[in-house]
Amino acid sequence: MEYRILGRTGLKVSIMGIGGGGPTQLGQKTGVGQVGVNALVRRALDMGINFFDTAAAYGESEVILGEALKGLPRENYVLATKFHPAKKGKGDVVRPDDVIASVERSLKRLQVEQVDIMQFHGVRPNQYVETMEKLWPTVEQLKTQGKFRFVGISETYGDDNKHEMLPMALKDDLFDTAMVGYNMISPTPEHVILPMCEERNVGVICMVAVRRALSRPDYLKTQLASAKSRGLIAEDSLPEDDPLGWLVRDHVTSLPAAAYKFVNAHPAMGTTLSGTANIDHLEENAKAIVGPPLPVEDVERLRSVFGNVWEPLGN
Repeated sequence: MEYRILGRTGLKVSIMGIGGGGPTQLGQKTGVGQVGVNALVRRALDMGINFFDTAAAYGESEVILGEALKGLPRENYVLATKFHPAKKGKGDVVRPDDVIASVERSLKRLQVEQVDIMQFHGVRPNQYVETMEKLWPTVEQLKTQGKFRFVGISETYGDDNKHEMLPMALKDDLFDTAMVGYNMISPTPEHVILPMCEERNVGVICMVAVRRALSRPDYLKTQLASAKSRGLIAEDSLPEDDPLGWLVRDHVTSLPAAAYKFVNAHPAMGTTLSGTANIDHLEENAKAIVGPPLPVEDVERLRSVFGNVWEPLGN
């Protein structure tokens, strides 16, 4: 495994981390039980993966991860979770007391006295100013009390197509980490967000490096055909059948492997989350991300096709 310093936190993190959300939510949606997650976490640690991310909103993910990490030396892993700053379905910013309750609940569920990073979860652009005005003093207070060491923020992949929230947060320069929705067919964070993170020494956590479109060939074909019909990408930019098959050659064994290589190559990248609860998939993903990078010409072709597509095609 390879490691990087996660921006101003100074934390040494593996370039691949375990994500507790996504399509599996630590096995909750795929039938992997606690025993299976325990095995996954221990295998990840054996491989040198030391970064684990979850959230209060990911079902029982915090409970499952807390149980899997129970008894392991706390210094052996970096733990991040999140609280929702807005009420589900309504969009109203929560009360400060709700943040306190969420943080305390997360610590209890994770079975720790302190997490390394507490993140504002999925802040929308139109909520950002009110969120900070109402909740930042409480978050600062909780940090002073030792509930967490660093503060991060995550965007909403899919709803914030133009990545409008994170530039506001980065300008305020209050956050130690930023969770960014970034992948090889949705690379627009390269325009503003990733350079801003580099400039301000904010640690980048990559989510959605691989989603449905990059793991299901038929769905990918449909998505890209739709993108062509809507004028998002040029008609002649990619072949109709197996549109990204040209990436799979030599040391690149699959599209997910190409995807992990792509995001990891950006100089701003800290750690990239893998949402799998399958040990074989995790090993494949880790092997890809620590292996040789994508050929330069393939990276340039991807950016020429998708670099100005301000719509997430990888859902």
